[in-house]
Amino acid sequence: MTASAGSIIQRFRAAIRHSLAARLLTIAVVSVFGLVLMGWIAHAQFNAQLLRLLIDPEIESVADDLIGNAGPGLSDELILRDLPYDPRYLQPLSGRYFQIALVRGDGRLQTQTISPSLVDAEIRLPPNVLREIAAARPGDGARYFSINGPDGGDLRIVTRLEAIPEVEGRYVFVVGVATAAILAPAANLVGWAFAVFVIFCALMVAAVSVLQVRIGLEPLHELQRDIAAVRRGDADRLDGDYPAEIQPVTDELNALVDHNREVVERARRHVGNLAHALKTPIAVLKNAAASGGEDAVMKQSIEEMEAFVERQLRRARVAARAEASAGATIAYRTPVLQNLEDLVFMMEQKYDSTKAMDISIEAETDVTFRGEREDLLEMAANLIDNACKYGASQVIVRLLPAFDSKGLFEIVVEDDGPGLSDAEIARAMERGARLDEAAPGQGLGLSILQETVELYAGELIFERGQLGGLKARLRLPATD
Repeated sequence: MTASAGSIIQRFRAAIRHSLAARLLTIAVVSVFGLVLMGWIAHAQFNAQLLRLLIDPEIESVADDLIGNAGPGLSDELILRDLPYDPRYLQPLSGRYFQIALVRGDGRLQTQTISPSLVDAEIRLPPNVLREIAAARPGDGARYFSINGPDGGDLRIVTRLEAIPEVEGRYVFVVGVATAAILAPAANLVGWAFAVFVIFCALMVAAVSVLQVRIGLEPLHELQRDIAAVRRGDADRLDGDYPAEIQPVTDELNALVDHNREVVERARRHVGNLAHALKTPIAVLKNAAASGGEDAVMKQSIEEMEAFVERQLRRARVAARAEASAGATIAYRTPVLQNLEDLVFMMEQKYDSTKAMDISIEAETDVTFRGEREDLLEMAANLIDNACKYGASQVIVRLLPAFDSKGLFEIVVEDDGPGLSDAEIARAMERGARLDEAAPGQGLGLSILQETVELYAGELIFERGQLGGLKARLRLPATD
């Protein structure tokens, strides 16, 4: 087997494993080949039956006539008192032939008489037939077979070994008829009939296969659409009317969706309990530190602990809602444009008293985020807040719809501040790293943002913007 043939076989096996349609089409192709093979076998059997029904009785009758007309001559040699009644045995190469030969003691044949239709040719019997004749006894019966005739076509032969009274020796009587002229009309008619039948069956198999692929597999396409509806949030469960073979799968998927929702709710409850359990002791410690006076170290430690707890709570909430493997949530759909407008309004109120900041939104159309609103607000707010904090006077927020096969829409936040170098961008994405030590905060915002983006299988890219400052591109999964 060559490497190319092995590669084709491997691709075929992969297609069979991964496609039900490929399996059904393969069965159809095998069925068509089976029909063609059966048609060919049936045609061959039909031709064989025609030989036995149309030709064998004729040559058997001629052989009986030759044996009945054989007798001794003046020198006790074998002669024919009369030729066959069919005049075609007298016409040269007419397709009707006979031959009489003496079987010598060594098993060889010595031709005695040939039909005028053979002219100067002879019927040459195969070696296996000669051996059978040499070992046979007179009257053993007729032998039928086919050989190449003197005119080049198939010749149906009958041989009879007989002993003629008053004639010494054993004689073999050979009669042959060319089959083409007799079988051709019937064979052509039957051949066309078989061809039409096989073509009809092949078309029927192909039509049935197409119907199986289109109609038989339609419940799977319906299941796919319903699953997509659940993923987009248009439906809570798979409630379609599915066939009995698919219903167990839908039941398991519904159980998985219910289990996922239960896990999410349980994680939220645990997060809420943890928040209530930790925030109160931390508040007590903060008050104690504030009343203690100048204990700056204790106050800083408590603030760091509070920031760490807040970060862990935020991560736990996001991880409970996001599917880490696929980067998408089940049954969450969040419009983006309105939430961005709300964020811009909040930022304008926040920075109105400290700096004159022009924040604008550019969007051709609205898109829908495949996730929860709180996560979208948290990620977008982080970028817009940083742009307002470090921008000089202008921030532009752009909303771009999904533009590639990944199905990710894009939120672009650009400011006219000093921007960041490549090395500073790399440092900004490190956990806890800070470029501006004078600004308030614990340096966890960008790293938490990056982790949240990764949970949604999104992308976060920083580069130099057209306004001269930093340009942040946040790509997140969109849904219909």
